[in-house]
Amino acid sequence: MEKQSYKINGVLEKIVFKNSETGFLVGKVRTGDGSLVTVVGNAFEVQCGESLDITGKWVMNKNYGKQFEIESIQTSQPLTINGIKKYLGSGLIKGIGPVMAERIVSHFGYGTLKILDEEPMKLMEVDGIGEERIKQILKSWKKHRDIRDVMISLQSIGISRNYALKIYNQYGDNSINVVKTNPYRLSEDISGIGFKIADKIALNSGIEKDSLFRIKAGLVYVLSEAEDAGHCYYPCEELIERTATFLDVEIGKLVRAITELEKEGKIVVIKNGEKKIYLKNIYDAEKYVSKKILEILNDLNLREIEDKKENIASLIEKISAEEKIILDYMQIKAIEKAVTEKILIITGGPGTGKSTILNFIIKIFENENKRILLGAPTGRASKRLYETTGKEARTIHRLLNYNPKIHKFLKNEKEPVNADVVIIDEASMIDIRLMKDLLSAIRPETRVIFVGDADQLPSVGPGNVLSDMINSREIPVIRLEKIYRQEGESLIIYNAHKVRDGEFPFIGKPKNNDFFFIEKNEPEKVVEFILELLTKRIPRSFNYDPLYDIQVLVPTNKGIVGVDNLNLQIQNVLNFNNNDKKVIKSSIQYRPGDKVIQLKNNYEKDIYNGDIGIINNINTEVEELSVDFDGKIVTYSFFDLDEISLSYAISIHKSQGSEFKCVIIPLLTSHYMLLQRNLLYTAITRAKELVIIVGSKKAIGMAVNRNVVERRYTGLKDMLLKC
Repeated sequence: MEKQSYKINGVLEKIVFKNSETGFLVGKVRTGDGSLVTVVGNAFEVQCGESLDITGKWVMNKNYGKQFEIESIQTSQPLTINGIKKYLGSGLIKGIGPVMAERIVSHFGYGTLKILDEEPMKLMEVDGIGEERIKQILKSWKKHRDIRDVMISLQSIGISRNYALKIYNQYGDNSINVVKTNPYRLSEDISGIGFKIADKIALNSGIEKDSLFRIKAGLVYVLSEAEDAGHCYYPCEELIERTATFLDVEIGKLVRAITELEKEGKIVVIKNGEKKIYLKNIYDAEKYVSKKILEILNDLNLREIEDKKENIASLIEKISAEEKIILDYMQIKAIEKAVTEKILIITGGPGTGKSTILNFIIKIFENENKRILLGAPTGRASKRLYETTGKEARTIHRLLNYNPKIHKFLKNEKEPVNADVVIIDEASMIDIRLMKDLLSAIRPETRVIFVGDADQLPSVGPGNVLSDMINSREIPVIRLEKIYRQEGESLIIYNAHKVRDGEFPFIGKPKNNDFFFIEKNEPEKVVEFILELLTKRIPRSFNYDPLYDIQVLVPTNKGIVGVDNLNLQIQNVLNFNNNDKKVIKSSIQYRPGDKVIQLKNNYEKDIYNGDIGIINNINTEVEELSVDFDGKIVTYSFFDLDEISLSYAISIHKSQGSEFKCVIIPLLTSHYMLLQRNLLYTAITRAKELVIIVGSKKAIGMAVNRNVVERRYTGLKDMLLKC
């Protein structure tokens, strides 16, 4: 039941804590009856001594007792002599401290603030104030008044306090001008304010629905949404149709807007054959990647290759004897190609010997005293690469020395990475932007080896880079098909390959107890059984920790057997004792001990999309939450909790690049919109030791038989073919 809202008014006597970035405040307010009330919440630019009218709710904090939680706040100038002294002496005005505030207020009394506004030169009547100090005081006083005026103006046109704060932090005194002249800039410049919020602000500010201004912004937004879906461009007709429906405007005006955007250099229109519309930075990325690949391929030294071929065979034989590993023809060919080609793609499923080949390649290059760099798109993938090779492996962002302060990679064409060989694992996860940044930091003479599984889901970001590179047939590719690693006839590897090849997996009694199917056709029964697996059956039979060793992987976010509901249900059985210390954000309740996932790259925090950790503390007093990511403690303000979500269950897409001891995969016909072969294949291959599918045989069959991979509009393959 929703708590009732109340109102209190009083004078802000003390600021216990204040976050200047988020506006979060813990303060003490003296009410009219003399009571001292602790208030908590967003209260931008309030100062000691001010009179406050606050609407909010009474809450009981476990550590700090009864508090008043701010919903909205109105401020007015101090009404008492003591209030004015506190106000001016609070540090608000540069040049006025507590002692000087006492002198000024003693001299001017209740008229002090009016003097500051209208007759500031009269301050010279106060002992210790000269012209220079007056200039300093006036500058600081004006800034304070301007901030408050901007905040009031923004809120008066329907902008919430939180968004007004973000806008002011971005544009300062120019905030009102930006909102009135080009509110769509907000969606480009400010995290958390997308087109829809900017559009609402624009329409509230009087911009017409069919204005060219709005239509151009809408087109850019639809293209940005296409990127989020993995596309690099949209066919012109589809873009116009989608945008016309979205904005509810005439098609003719969209055609004009496309021409304007092209002239402004914001989009690129390709007119060869099917008319394609790109956002310029994506087009530039695809163009650069194709050009750089050709440049590296053309740097091939044929004489060097002939010289190397004589030594490779003996080196492979020597390493094979040392490692007691017998290689077959395809494995030897992969190693030879890796050592002689400038760019090579090694692709294959689990158990096909990718790790074995990599270790041979590394040893051969080390024998030649070559400098080798190993990388992967995510922290988890780079950690796995380190575990399989025993060599240092870094995320691509670390490899390229990303600087979060300037939002740029320090390694680039002018300052390339110092390496003779660069090996990148989990290459199917690399989107076109990251590939552009990676290749720009690689010298033409450097060898590049991409390792990945082309049958997995493509990258979350725009592009289908690995598949486009393979399908262009311009780059040497080694396909590993044979299963070398059976591990006691593991059904995980066997069934992964059956699914990949379009065959129904074996779901009978497993010989090695590593792949189980439990038939449940009702969504409620599936959820119920997953909870039983997590809390009883798996821990009892396999001694796995439900929090650290088991991951539920789900095709979809919505529905009874979707990520959102499963997280809620699992949280309530695995972490039900931590209700006292909690925070709610976007209807998600976070508690200490909860398992959470990072939803986007945060380079300042050095934490990446897909990283999973455990909440170790929630501080409601300062509105901060900290998460333990494998020993690295990362702190979030409550303002930034949209960066994380619960991860007892995650989408299969989010699991790419990760590996878990055990995965539970719910699969029902109600998931039919997303059931496809590479989705199920990706889910199965995330497991190291145990797979449990809970659902229906029909749903498995639907996934196995549906090999229509969702089409992505990408141009890299064609660009490589034209090079």
